[in-house]
Amino acid sequence: MDIDELKQEIEKLRQSEKHYRFLLDESMDPTFSFYPDGTYRYVNMAFAKGTGKPLEEIIGYKIWDVFEKDEADKRFAIVKKVFEEGKMQEIEVRVPLPSGDTYYLTTVKPIFNDDGEVETIICTSKNITKRKQAEIALKDSHDKLQKALEEIKTLSGFIPICASCKNIRDDWFRHRQGPILFS
Repeated sequence: MDIDELKQEIEKLRQSEKHYRFLLDESMDPTFSFYPDGTYRYVNMAFAKGTGKPLEEIIGYKIWDVFEKDEADKRFAIVKKVFEEGKMQEIEVRVPLPSGDTYYLTTVKPIFNDDGEVETIICTSKNITKRKQAEIALKDSHDKLQKALEEIKTLSGFIPICASCKNIRDDWFRHRQGPILFS
């Protein structure tokens, strides 16, 4: 291969890299990769936007520089596990922002080198904030209904109910307080 052919091949590679980097950067879903120590190797624009930080404050920085300690520890535990075991994992994560929490379902996939070792991991996240907010609202409603049911059970112990017809036994009220008028 002469020098001109080599230059053409290098240019083709540059164009290919530019094309794939463009596709990743323009994706709506956050995509990112790590080194084994929790340092960000690559993040796309959707990831940067989702964290509220510029790329320059993420790539080359550790996960604890980007997220609060509890969230960073949770995420790194999965990163470490995938590097060690070489098996894909999924994790649900929260990104706290001044505008409100955003939730993602993240797939963490190992990428192997030619020797069969995990060289890096690639992560792709899907925004599940609406689903998570619905789950939280459903849980709140469930808790309120559970509390109301407990109150009803407590109150039902005070009101005598006829075992056969399920109506309130008014003979109990007459006996205790005299006649009661219901309006």
